[in-house]
Amino acid sequence: MSYPKIMNFIKPMLLVTLLTSFLIGCGDDTATYNSTKNAKITGVFGLKLADKAQGLPEGYLDDNKAYDFTPNPVHKHFSSYTISVTPNTHMIYGIKVASSKELSIASCKENRNDIIAETLAALGDISTLSVNEDGNQWKITEGNNRSIIIECKHTLVADSHQLVMTYTDAKLSKLSFVEWSKHQDDIVKGK
Repeated sequence: MSYPKIMNFIKPMLLVTLLTSFLIGCGDDTATYNSTKNAKITGVFGLKLADKAQGLPEGYLDDNKAYDFTPNPVHKHFSSYTISVTPNTHMIYGIKVASSKELSIASCKENRNDIIAETLAALGDISTLSVNEDGNQWKITEGNNRSIIIECKHTLVADSHQLVMTYTDAKLSKLSFVEWSKHQDDIVKGK
């Protein structure tokens, strides 16, 4: 086969390969998330991981911050409620709730044990989940993707602690990073 004939064959193949690669790369930013069907760790306080957050503007958010929400009813152990969302598709990938910052370690651990009991009761059968306790932190994970962490964190005030519970979805957290990186690249490129 002569050089021009080989090039006539390779050019279309190269073009198809490049276009396919480009389309796959573009799809990361707006990819729909296929959440785990039958996931045991779904969310808390009426919010579900992977659901689209309500009340946010269309398109990219101005900054990558957590948003406050107020559950109905509020929980007696918590005073702060936030969600983290992917910056473009606005899917919830994190739910974080926290108590006041002035708890003694004994009070924080007592409240933590209450929350652990409530969480286990809500989850039901946890035989397919991994449960670990490390000091003040209690963690339950589902596969390599979703987790719940309930812990007593030290605060800046001596002998003061805060009860914190987080629900996270690792795949959506990664999608958040991909969306934010693409947005930053587009800003730099002037798009």
